[in-house]
Amino acid sequence: MRLAIFKTMWWSLARDRGALLMSFVLPPLVFVIFASIFSSTSSGDLEIELAVVDQRDDADSRRLLRVLEQTEGVRFVSPGPSDAQQVRAAVRDGRADAGLVVRDNQTRFDNLDPAAEAPILLLANPSREIAMTGLQGALQAAYFAALPEAVIGAVARVIDTRLVPFSVEQRGALEQTLQAMAARVASDTGTDDTAGMIRFDAISERQDVFENAGAPLAVSYYAGAVAILFLLFSSMTSASTLIDERDSGLLQRLSSGPGGAGVVVDGKFLFMVLQGLVQIALIFAVAWWLFDVRPGDRFGTWLATSVLAAICASGLALLFVSLCRSRQQAHSLGNFVVLVMSALGGSMIPRFLMPVEVRDLGWLTPNTWVLEGYASALWQPTTSTPLLPLGALAASGVLGLLIARLLTARRARA
Repeated sequence: MRLAIFKTMWWSLARDRGALLMSFVLPPLVFVIFASIFSSTSSGDLEIELAVVDQRDDADSRRLLRVLEQTEGVRFVSPGPSDAQQVRAAVRDGRADAGLVVRDNQTRFDNLDPAAEAPILLLANPSREIAMTGLQGALQAAYFAALPEAVIGAVARVIDTRLVPFSVEQRGALEQTLQAMAARVASDTGTDDTAGMIRFDAISERQDVFENAGAPLAVSYYAGAVAILFLLFSSMTSASTLIDERDSGLLQRLSSGPGGAGVVVDGKFLFMVLQGLVQIALIFAVAWWLFDVRPGDRFGTWLATSVLAAICASGLALLFVSLCRSRQQAHSLGNFVVLVMSALGGSMIPRFLMPVEVRDLGWLTPNTWVLEGYASALWQPTTSTPLLPLGALAASGVLGLLIARLLTARRARA
């Protein structure tokens, strides 16, 4: 009896391709996606796309940038910007993870005076903080490797101007001062009394290309990521009722009325779009209430992204279900497709943590299109409307609806 039950379940699984994919293909596939992402970030292979402009263009700046460009994990964007405004625009638009401007000012690279204007300006995207952290480490390493004479000169100048001249009698005073500096660092009291200490950050100044008003950027990101994830799941569930109506013969009877089977698909599409909008509204209402997530003056972009996300998810779900033969197949394969798209598209892992290859694959998924739209409204506001992702959402949703109507009408007549 036990063997008979085992065989029955095995043959049932073997005949269900969707269940086979969910059981034996999806787990290793999701593992490969996550492993490729986290192995890259944990091994230090996360590539920082850096927009650079050298306004100073002297021997020191060229040497520093040459060493920085050769640093593993840093890639200068090409073509390079021609001025600081283009660097800022590249970071704002997401074409670069961070920006670096070598200023044409009077501050030398061996001047560690915090009161002087820093010779290097770092432009940061707060949603890609990990990239800025990596850049600061890479810049510091390049500074010490490319300009050792500047480092030594800076140390000597600090000792000479801020401590005491070198003499036999005053060596003890110098040693006491250095010990006091070390003790102050070790105690980490949080005071700002660091005027006598050598500070690398004096050669660079950080500016955010935009400010996030209110919510942490990770919260804003995952509001959009969770919205499209559950929008896809709920759309698949609602669209599956089309199979029930087809199997029960209800679709054939309804198709004999005015408008044929197309009106059935249209009615489901309208319901699913409205359902999706309510879901998105609830998610962002909670995000606004608890975490102060708000689109501000980019409400139009947020609204357009939300409406088109619901249209896209509804159209694609109806198309997918119209291709399935059974509800079980639609359920199993639907979950498989949604989970893979969500893993690649950024609903599970932030896109800026992904390797370039995985990030490029994400552009084939609606998750990425939605996140790019919400980015323009929430955590990466720009003056322009993200036409490419919004256009992809609209086109895929409408095309999915039209093909679903044709397939449903054909099956109703069969």
